[in-house]
Amino acid sequence: MRSCLFLLIVAFGSQAAQSPSPTQPPLPQPFVVGISPFLEKPAREDVYRGLVRLLVEDLPLNTTLALYDAFHLKSISQATVPNSAAFKSPKTRANQFYPTIRDLKLFLAADHPKPLHPPLDFADAIRLPQFLDFLAERRPVTNSPLAILLVGSPLYQDAKEPAFSMVDGYFPSDGHLLASCDQSVFGVRPQASHTPLLAVHWLYLGDPWLSELHKEKVTRFWTLFLQQRGGRLATFTGDLPTAFRGFREGPAAWPAPAQGWTLDPSQTKIEMLRVERSVQFADWLTRPTLPDAAPLPPSALAGRMKIGIRWKDDIDLDLYATPRHGSETLFFQHPRSPQGYLYKDHRASPGREYEFIEFESPVDIREVEAHVNFYKGSCPDGPRGEVRIEFENTIYSAPFSIPAAEGNLGRSGPDQEAFWTRLPILRILRLAPPTAPAG
Repeated sequence: MRSCLFLLIVAFGSQAAQSPSPTQPPLPQPFVVGISPFLEKPAREDVYRGLVRLLVEDLPLNTTLALYDAFHLKSISQATVPNSAAFKSPKTRANQFYPTIRDLKLFLAADHPKPLHPPLDFADAIRLPQFLDFLAERRPVTNSPLAILLVGSPLYQDAKEPAFSMVDGYFPSDGHLLASCDQSVFGVRPQASHTPLLAVHWLYLGDPWLSELHKEKVTRFWTLFLQQRGGRLATFTGDLPTAFRGFREGPAAWPAPAQGWTLDPSQTKIEMLRVERSVQFADWLTRPTLPDAAPLPPSALAGRMKIGIRWKDDIDLDLYATPRHGSETLFFQHPRSPQGYLYKDHRASPGREYEFIEFESPVDIREVEAHVNFYKGSCPDGPRGEVRIEFENTIYSAPFSIPAAEGNLGRSGPDQEAFWTRLPILRILRLAPPTAPAG
């Protein structure tokens, strides 16, 4: 993991920094643009025209503009707009800033090779945590508020840290923001709060969202991430004019910090959660009763499947599932595989929710194996819960039980069978004769 750096507020806005005396001219207002090197070609021209207009017409006098590659952490170019009446002229600026405009054009015209790390595709990718640390190392200490315009995807991807990638509906838990930056790329050092001097205006291109819920989860995460670093997410939009307008108007136009989102102190685990593709998934997870108490057996033997478990006691049960013999088993220590994912590891009763595994690739239901382990806690009568399986748009339910009175921390072997129960997939799907509850 990368080394930790001080918060950006220390680098950019130390209150101990000396302000210029009344006889000294005010320092230039800094503006920073971080661009993805992997923008799609149709978007590059719009971004180029917007940035050229910003430099030639819209930036106020006495400002600096620095352009960076926000993925590879490299400088593209920079320019200073002097506090001079001559630079109110777009023609003057176009002539003076020709080298910067040329550098920008060359950067956007180049086809930058993407890292090869399937299933990551690095579409419009930027690396915000590393980019902010990169800026903190290079920019001088100043009392001037810093405006940053990001042009790229809000879905973090990094070949060096693939476990933290926000692709296919994944987003970080609040545990990342409570952790040190040795533990997570999203972690920061706990510090006393400061007046925010960093405002980020984020322009994403196209529609990267699986759903409105996905958009909300990612927006909330980046809002809290920046608050932890003494900044704010001032603009978050897919509309280019809106992002550029907020960026160029400077600190006076920055909105008040977003209200209503705070860190969840119960989310201490460093994990990647997932928003499911289907907006209907909450139904089968949370409804107290099923629409059909006696569904017919499925007509097909292969397809996508979801398996979820729920229990009431304040204990830790873990779900394990394998799509076929020899394939990777999904469980809390291995939450992703080419075939599917584990949504969330509940370490106590999930209440109305379910800890579930989804196989996104079709599976043969005759080959699927699933087990529940009593991992931790005490339950004198042995854990009991409910398993639900979704297959062919039908939801099947069955009880399960485990005879052990205490957890075994996931140990396996012939002498550990009392701490495990096999979920009889075919019986739950009514393809085999019913028997007593699993366990």
